[in-house]
Amino acid sequence: MKDESTKQFEIGALTPDGEYYYALSDNNVYTIGKTTGDRIMQDVTDLASLLHGEVWIGVWIGNYDGGGHKVTLDLKSYPESELWDDETDGSRCIPLFNTCNVLEMAGQNYGKLFATDSLTIEVYIPEAESVRLRYISTGHGGWEGGDEFNPKANTILIDGKPAFSHTPWREDCGCYRRFNPVSGNFWNGLSSSDYSRSGWCPGTATQPVYFDLSHLPSGKHTITVAIPMGEPQAGSFSHWAVSGVLVVE
Repeated sequence: MKDESTKQFEIGALTPDGEYYYALSDNNVYTIGKTTGDRIMQDVTDLASLLHGEVWIGVWIGNYDGGGHKVTLDLKSYPESELWDDETDGSRCIPLFNTCNVLEMAGQNYGKLFATDSLTIEVYIPEAESVRLRYISTGHGGWEGGDEFNPKANTILIDGKPAFSHTPWREDCGCYRRFNPVSGNFWNGLSSSDYSRSGWCPGTATQPVYFDLSHLPSGKHTITVAIPMGEPQAGSFSHWAVSGVLVVE
């Protein structure tokens, strides 16, 4: 899976090629740009310590289609990368949490826990030069009052005390209309995929944000994620897909 001389990784999913489109509305202004290629890319170099031997890579598609979905997934490596010099640098990744509904059809709606509780885990912080939390968060709830279309602050507490606040929000979704041919189209010329969303846009990859934990003394600590999730409405509910890994260098 991994060349021992490889120091940088990217993972990409195949998408249609073409230009971005743009749309205007009362509260959204989108810019015009061009695709940089035919793939959605995400740098996964931080996860390199997990890419040894036999590795399973899963793809979760959070919508439904009678004909199913076809996905092409590539893992690219760059042996000439200058990010690391050798395998002895001690860099490693420690998975912490993930609320993605990988078995949503079985009723395992992990992301709804924020309605009544916060997510808290205990983690051991090792002695290291750099310790960071690699955090990805997207809000969902596909109606006007759902968390998908309303900014919500994600508060991260360390040992019970607020340490970081992050509001995942994307205002460039209209740029990717070309990649969403079956998105709902409205009377005002907009498509469903045009609207700003909580940390994601249809047809794109959500990039992680990082929080520095290097100041913490080594030992056991708690990390808590709290999100003010909205109330359900007419059978619809909001939920959050959040994931976090510890990147130690």
